[in-house]
This record gives sequence, structure tokens and C-alpha cells, in this order.
Amino acid sequence: MTDHRPDPFENLGQSPVPPPRASAKAAALAAARAAYAEAETKKNATSTQGSDRGRRHMSIKEILKGLSIMDIRIPLGTTAVALLLLPLGYQLYSTTAMTSVQAPPRPQITAPAAEPVPPPAREEVADIAVQQGSADAAADSDALAAPEPMLLESEAAPDMRMVAPQSMPAPAISPSLSAVQTEAYGGAPVGGLAKQSVFADEAGRMAPLPSGDEFTSFDEQRLKVAAEDPVSTFSIDVDTASYSYARRMLEDGYVPEPDAVRIEELINYFPYDYPAAPSAEVPFQPTLRVFPTPWNDKTQILSIGIRGYEPPAEAIAPSNLVFLIDTSGSMDEPDKLPLLKRSFALLLDQLSEKDTVSIVAYAGSAGVVLEPTAASEKAKILSGLDELGAGGSTAGADGIELAYRLAEEGKTNGTNRVILATDGDFNVGIDDPDALKQFIAKKRQSGISLSVLGFGRGNLDDATMQALAQNGNGNASYISNFAEAKKVLVEEVGGTLHTIAQDVKIQVEFNPALVSEYRLIGYETRHLEREDFNNDAVDAGDVGAGHTVTALYEITPVGAGQVDSLRYGSDTATTGGNEEIAFLKMRYKLPGESVSQLMEQPVTPEVVYDDITLAGSDAQFATAVAAFGQKLKDSVYGTDMTWAEIEALAKAGRGEDEGGYRAEFIRLVQDAALLEPDATR
Repeated sequence: MTDHRPDPFENLGQSPVPPPRASAKAAALAAARAAYAEAETKKNATSTQGSDRGRRHMSIKEILKGLSIMDIRIPLGTTAVALLLLPLGYQLYSTTAMTSVQAPPRPQITAPAAEPVPPPAREEVADIAVQQGSADAAADSDALAAPEPMLLESEAAPDMRMVAPQSMPAPAISPSLSAVQTEAYGGAPVGGLAKQSVFADEAGRMAPLPSGDEFTSFDEQRLKVAAEDPVSTFSIDVDTASYSYARRMLEDGYVPEPDAVRIEELINYFPYDYPAAPSAEVPFQPTLRVFPTPWNDKTQILSIGIRGYEPPAEAIAPSNLVFLIDTSGSMDEPDKLPLLKRSFALLLDQLSEKDTVSIVAYAGSAGVVLEPTAASEKAKILSGLDELGAGGSTAGADGIELAYRLAEEGKTNGTNRVILATDGDFNVGIDDPDALKQFIAKKRQSGISLSVLGFGRGNLDDATMQALAQNGNGNASYISNFAEAKKVLVEEVGGTLHTIAQDVKIQVEFNPALVSEYRLIGYETRHLEREDFNNDAVDAGDVGAGHTVTALYEITPVGAGQVDSLRYGSDTATTGGNEEIAFLKMRYKLPGESVSQLMEQPVTPEVVYDDITLAGSDAQFATAVAAFGQKLKDSVYGTDMTWAEIEALAKAGRGEDEGGYRAEFIRLVQDAALLEPDATR
């Protein structure tokens, strides 16, 4: 017998297929409910015509007496669908709304928690569906019920709420800040992961969040009047830690705090194609350029660039390296000790048979993990690294003393260096920071230098790392990931390990007849007094093999200055036939020597370019990085330049970009533009 009753899914099957969207699960559930309700309605309609003997076979279950097998087929199917969809949907929501273990620490804005909605029990599913169907029975089946909105973090039950790790406690809300829901800090559209609460000012600009890391506080370089203070003196800086740290923060969706942004380290992170040095006796030659400032049409940029001499492999002296490794409890994170081990394994591959390696660990008490061992015995060295585990308090100074003792025992006529790898926490030992710096400075004079590699976030003591590296005649790098370890310890291993010039100082005297005002961009923590330039006892930064160093001045020609002339007295000067814009002097010591050598070069009209594009791609890119740093730290200079303009300038100066680092920087500019929109400035 043919069943002529209408198909309960016919109307639903003719409905248009909804486009993919976050509410698809709820829509499907609503469709199941509607189908079930319609089936229930049909079941209660008028019985089939004909005699009892013509009816279909009945269910043998007494509880279902009076229902045919065909009658019950459809409602049973829809009920099964509902039973499957409801628990699975709820479980999917409750699991995807939780914070991933690898997500960056985020602050939490607390709000009264709503009561969690438990999944309906199986015996209640049919009643829920019937009630839903009764309300919608008159509606057409393609008019699907709207899904219920998913709870935001502030509305979620406590066991579903995103909680910031204890290493980054949620800061108090300032009256000038408002809590906002944003996707920039790891959130997702409604219907996916719950959005994360972050801070923004009244204009919507993301405010820097407390990271738990410590940085040296400094004031930005200010504008100086050339007639009153024509001489600028500073030490070079080859550190790159600031850029690596700022990159990690931006990629994680955070704005780095201003003191974490040292513009010279951002600029010097990138290699530049300056002319190679002629010999080891003259380890570098300055490259000078003057070109228009992209953020101020009344000023110019004076660029000073050097490139360290790169000796051939056969001329490189042996290296005596001591790995001083922090194995305290704070290092027990994937981006700390495990990454450290992999990083040192990379460095080991760059060493020759003439080099030696020692390993000292410190955690509660210092201990020798590996006595001085030839770098050719890689299996033995790697085994020592693999045995390291994190745990205990940090006895940093005790470890340093032991590391220097091993360095003394294995001292060679080449490079003698302690490489300190830590998250920057020094809790016991030499508690006085000044005493610790004096200890390292004294060892520096004996020919043993110190470099620092920082790992992790939330416990990073950047201030101490910078101080130790500067006093140890070494460099400070921040290893944020394996790619950064490859850059520092493989691609730039010569600059990291081998010094070609020590105590390098720069002094620039500006001609007041042509230059009204000037300011050095960055190098705030490398300032030297004028008399320090000729004092060989004053320490300064070192340059490694192949290192490139760039310094930028923003200079204002006479007649376009911001500072008014003096009423009493004269602040004007005459050229006297001298067209020099400025005069550059540099001092350096060759490795192992105690007396510095002098290098001089005037800044003449021959190095002036009317267009920044004529100055070359390096000039364009370095200036773009400077503008990026100024804007990122909310400087009083140059912030009128938009992110789009900075990005365009960086793209114009990208050049060959063999390692892809400039392309990476362009992406960082785009990330920063999302966190700090131009419209808010």
C-alpha cells in the first residue's frame, strides 16, 4: 500500500542552503527541532482511511500501542539527530572557548559571571523539541530560528573563562583606560573563541600592557642647538635584543612598553650593504649620507654607517667558550631551556676543531656540567646539554664566578668569551648590581668578554642583561624563537664571537653656520661626555666581524630651526669659506691593544642628496625603521608619519633582502598599525 501522506522533510529540503557561518550548528539544531515538531503534528492528524484490517502492522510494544512502525520511523530519526547534535554542540563550544596553553599572557577584565547553561538531559530533549515546534508550527520550515548568542568571556562560567597566567597579573584599570573586547589580542569572531579583554585608551589605541619584564628607563634624545652645544659623543651599539623582543610582542598582539624600544637596536638588527673594510689594521670605513627627512620637510637625516672587517676563515684565531646556563625553575618553559639547548646545538656546528667548549649550570648552586672540551667532540657536548633540567632558585653570580674560572683555565690567544644564557633572573649570589658589574669589568680587562642571550618572557631582566653585556665587552641578544637563534648563532656567528675593534666611539661636531639644530636618534643608553672621547680608560662598544652599525642624526639647516635666536648675544656663525656640514671623528682599539686609534672624515656637500631615493635602499630602509621605532614608543618626534607611509618607505628600501628580514619588518609595521591606528594620534 502506497503512503500518500506528505513528507515531513519536504519543506525543509526546499529551503535554501545557508552559507557557512559561525551559527551553522545552532541553525541545524533549529531545523531538527522544526522537523520533529512537524512530525508530531502529522502523527496526531486524522487516521488513515479504511477498515482496521487494512491498517499497517502495529508496534508490539504496549507503551506504543496504536502507533504504526511507519508512523514512528520519522520522529525516532529526528529525535536521534537532536540527541546527537545538542551534546556535541555544547561540548564543542565549551572546549573551543578555553584558552590555548600556548597563547600569550593576557590580562582579564572580570565581570559578574552568568550561570552556566548545562546540556539538556536525554529525557528532556523530546519535550524541548515539542515546545519549540509548537511555537513555530505555523511558520514556514525555511524560516530557521536564530541561534542563541555565545557567551563572551565576561559572561562565561568560571570554568570556561580565559585567565591570565600568574606571571602576568591583571593590572588595575586606570580611569583613563576602558576595557574593550578586541580580536587584536588573540580573540576571534563571535561564534568562535570568546574574545579577550584588553586595554585601550579613550581613543581606542592599545595601551602597553605590563609584561613582567624589566627594562632600563631612559629619556629620549632631545633637540640641541648647534651654536650652544655643537659636539655629540656616544658609544656604538651592536645589540639587537630590543628588536627581537618588540617583534615577539607585536606578533603576539601586544604593544611593547616604551623603554623596551631602543631605536638604535631596531636599526642595527638589519644588515646593510656598506663598503667592506680594507684590512684588519683598518677594521672599518665610515659611509656618510645626507638626505631629506621623510617625516619633516624642514630637516635632513645624516646617516653614518660602518661595516666590520671579515677575516678569512683560516685567519680566525681559536675560541675558548664557556656556556653559562641558567637552569632555575623559571627556565622550565618551552621558549626557555628547551630552546636554549637547540640554540647552542646550532652554535656548536659553527665551531672548528681548534675551539673548546665548557658548560656551567647554575640553579641554587653552581656546578660544572662539562670541563673544557674540544668542539670536535660534539656527542659529548650535546650529551652535557641534554642532561640539563630546570629547577631551583637562581644563583647567577656564583655561576658567573665559576664560568670565569674555567675561561681562565682554557684561555687562548684568540677569543675568550663567557656566553650567559638566561631569562635574566639573578636572585642570589652577588646581590649588589654595581658589585656584579665591577666583577665583570675586571674580568674584561684580563681578556675575557661576556655576551648575554635572553630567553622567554614574563621574567626577563633586560636591564641587568644590558648592563652585564656592556661591562663585559660583549653583545646582548634576545632569542625569541629558533629562527632568531639561527640568525644570531649561525648567520652572524662571526660578529657574535669574534671582535675586530674594541671601545669604538663616535664624535660629531656640527657647523653652526650650516646646522641650526640636531638630535641623535636613539643611543640614549650609550651617551658619553665630550671628554670621554679621548680617554682610553672609558669603555665603549665593540664591533664584531662583519657587523654593520648605523647612526642617524636629524639635522635642521640654518633658517629652519625651532629654537628662537637669543636676544642678548649672538648665536649665529659664518662659514668662513668652510662648507662642511659636520666633522666626524671615530676612535677604536684593535683587539689586545690599550691605545686607541683616530679616524676622521668631514661631512661635505658631496654626500648630500636632494631625494631619499637617490641615497639608496639602505638609507630608505634604515630611516623607515627609525620612524617605526619613534611611532611605536610614542616619541615626540616623527609620529605624524603614518603607518602606511612607513610601510611604503620600507618597501622602497627592501632591496635584495637575502634573509627575508626586511620583509618580516614590513609585516611588523602592518601588525603595529592594527594595534595603534593612525586615527588615534
